[in-house]
Amino acid sequence: MKQKNPCFSAKCLRALGEHYVYGLTDPRTGKLFYIGKGTGNRVFDHEYESLKNPASEKLKLATIREIKEAGLAVGKIILNCNLTENEAYAAEAALINAFNYVEHTGLTNDVAGHHSKKAYSVEEFEQMFGAEELTEADIPHHLFVIKVNRLYHFGMTEQETYDVVRGCWKTKNPYKMNRLNKVEYVLGVYHSLIVAVYKPTVWAYVKDAPDGVPPRDLGKPELGDRVYFRDADFESGAEPDEAKKFYLHKSVEHVRNLDKVQGCTYYDP
Repeated sequence: MKQKNPCFSAKCLRALGEHYVYGLTDPRTGKLFYIGKGTGNRVFDHEYESLKNPASEKLKLATIREIKEAGLAVGKIILNCNLTENEAYAAEAALINAFNYVEHTGLTNDVAGHHSKKAYSVEEFEQMFGAEELTEADIPHHLFVIKVNRLYHFGMTEQETYDVVRGCWKTKNPYKMNRLNKVEYVLGVYHSLIVAVYKPTVWAYVKDAPDGVPPRDLGKPELGDRVYFRDADFESGAEPDEAKKFYLHKSVEHVRNLDKVQGCTYYDP
């Protein structure tokens, strides 16, 4: 006989209201590993999704699969209920941000939640959203602007940030080596905030100079045709020049069409 999918009783569904926020817990650790927003029987759907996609590498589904293979049941928690859709989105995002801000929480959510700005300390929030605005008139240099949204996070060391920004990047048009050699400064931009500024001494292909490749890219042969740069002043510990100091921690939020600014190359990996 086909096993019936679990579901709430009609009375329970009425108590939940239109929208609710729930969590999935791992019985092996007792910790939440996923937070979601749902209606009806949404909280039960993830296990069914895991059965339908047994080879999926999504962390949420892999965690569910491991729990099932251990002969255990995924824990399910109702975190808030009787919410409007907007309230549920806000609650989901706030909970995901809070859990992700706590080190070693280990949520498996792919995204931070709808309309979410992540969680920041008040100092980080001021730095992100109170930054002085950079304008096109402020840019006299040939810049290479690299978005590092997926790789950077507050609290990184200077060396970690350097390795994130400097490589390894694709070199398809218009990012060929002859153009890169004209770059005066590289800006690492996290969302709209300039978090790092470097003056490249040399650009090199990974395949030609593997000894200088950033550690996170070592041993990846598919990166052979990509490039990275080195900043000799940064590596020697020299004091940043005035241009580096000027650009650092400014916001590019209102520099429209940054890739169209004269002398500026924009790269979104």
